[in-house]
Amino acid sequence: MAGAATSAGDLEFPEEEIALDPLCDEDSGSDYGTGSSEYSTDSLTSSIYEYRFENGRRYHAYKEGKYLLPNDEAEQERLDILHHIYVLLYKDKLHLAPVEEPQRILDIGTGTGIWAIDIAEKYPNAEVIGTDLSPIQPSWVPPNVQFQIDDAEADWTFARNSFDLVHIRHLNGAIKDWPKLIKEAFRCIKPGGWIELAEYELFLHSDDNTLPKDSSLYKYYDLCNQAATKLGREFIIAANLKPIILEAGFECATHQTMKVPFGTWPADKLQKEMGAYLYMTAEEGFAAFGMALLTRVMEMEVEEVNALIAQAKIDAKSRKIHSYSRQHIYYAQKPICSDDEEEGY
Repeated sequence: MAGAATSAGDLEFPEEEIALDPLCDEDSGSDYGTGSSEYSTDSLTSSIYEYRFENGRRYHAYKEGKYLLPNDEAEQERLDILHHIYVLLYKDKLHLAPVEEPQRILDIGTGTGIWAIDIAEKYPNAEVIGTDLSPIQPSWVPPNVQFQIDDAEADWTFARNSFDLVHIRHLNGAIKDWPKLIKEAFRCIKPGGWIELAEYELFLHSDDNTLPKDSSLYKYYDLCNQAATKLGREFIIAANLKPIILEAGFECATHQTMKVPFGTWPADKLQKEMGAYLYMTAEEGFAAFGMALLTRVMEMEVEEVNALIAQAKIDAKSRKIHSYSRQHIYYAQKPICSDDEEEGY
């Protein structure tokens, strides 16, 4: 454990209260619309392919319904913005696990493939494989990258002890059996190799109680969490993955909790920038998360969901609400002297 902590010793993320920009409470105008602001939207700016369309959004067709977020162009842009937020959060790093010169890397739930492409460029001698339910990845990629259509919840077909790093990010809400998923990763990671997971709570927090429970913004997140829990895909698991990682056989497990502000209310420039990007994702993100969950699970009418989202967006523009998202980052090592074959994994 101590070795893992010192390997990433230059990156410490204490969960401190985010300092407030005193100008934000003037609320004389939003930073988020079009205009001259540094943080305005303007300035930040086979059957597998038979996609399912519902309520104006496109969803994957392969194993239809397993992943409730859309895969259309608007969602792909949102995912790429989230990747940029993580690069800022990690201080220009692509991973926190202390892996060195990996030869094979697996990215589960690769989405647009942006992390897989970036990591392939960082490690040009490594083979990088990205898997996803949706074939939305680009065709022109570095020569050491390949993408495969696959279901992370099915039995993995990769060979035992074949990867130096398995990367999993934002599968929260898509996975029912996390212990199985992490055991599959353990089986496929080489002795001495690493797993890294980045997951989020689908909820906003506020340290100064400026997010009222009667607001549409709070209600939106609360209803989405209720829906996910009904499906057995609760987002609260993000904060509780460390015991599952250790139970799978990993050691040197590290769990870091990081805050990403929602909006430009913080005083710190980096936090303000991350907050601006996170707000940008809300324009499409509210519908991306809410539409399927609230119509399919909570049986709300489309018009009702749209009205809730519209009000939540109004709340989100207020710089008097000092909210943030909580991200959970885990990395752990497979023991160098692992007998996972004898243990039946």
